[in-house]
Amino acid sequence: MFKKILFNTLDHVESYICQALLAFFVVILFLQIILREIGTPLYWSEEVARFSFVWFVFFGASYAARLAAHNRVTLQFKLFPPIVGEISMLLMDVVWIVFNSVMTWKGIQTIQDLIEFPYSTPALDWQLSWVYMIFPISFTLMSLRILQVNYIKWILKQEIEDPDKADIEKSKNALKGEEG
Repeated sequence: MFKKILFNTLDHVESYICQALLAFFVVILFLQIILREIGTPLYWSEEVARFSFVWFVFFGASYAARLAAHNRVTLQFKLFPPIVGEISMLLMDVVWIVFNSVMTWKGIQTIQDLIEFPYSTPALDWQLSWVYMIFPISFTLMSLRILQVNYIKWILKQEIEDPDKADIEKSKNALKGEEG
């Protein structure tokens, strides 16, 4: 039981982080708007909201990789046997992992440069090296999620449900329920 809960939590960790970051930066921006109207703006709030949004986007990209929800052009594979499309998708995932590895490495190099030559954010006086940690974190997570999806697909022989199709089906079922 504990193992199942742990794996489920780890499987959705990016989703939970994204939800928290989204709520956080929306509240901060709302608070900034209210306080600006009163005449006492929070000067640091825009910077915190911007960094939160950037982290939200990168964790969201990693979660989309887990859901196999990144956009892919697959129309050209309809002309060939299904195995051609499957092998091509697998090869593209390898290219994607190589790209993520390069981005992780370059992110680490950038962080090392920012540690050697520190730069602070204007309003919060945070070291930018901490803000840039999202690059190696997210691209490493994305690579792990790509490997996870391929493991589920090729080793466990389970189909990854397309989130868009699932949402469409839920909407159709909800409409049928209202009509009936």
